[in-house]
Amino acid sequence: MAQHYAPRLHHRPRPQRPGLLFALVNGVAFGAHLLLASFAADLLATRIWGQTTIGMLALLAQGALLLLTAALYDRSAGARDDARKGDRDAS
Repeated sequence: MAQHYAPRLHHRPRPQRPGLLFALVNGVAFGAHLLLASFAADLLATRIWGQTTIGMLALLAQGALLLLTAALYDRSAGARDDARKGDRDAS
């Protein structure tokens, strides 16, 4: 039985690094929140109901975005690791 051989001359393993999309999304959210806090403090201090302000809601949204992107990145990194493990086992 002939075994399929595929040369891997151009397939060097990529180093493990944080996801660019993860850093970009959370960096933009943090930068927007920082700019709003610096230049539009009155807007962020606007009360929505009771003691809840727009700034508190924006911070909660930023935290939720961070958790969501971290979970998605962790899931995709796990899938990549599983695929690599499957490639090694098949060799």
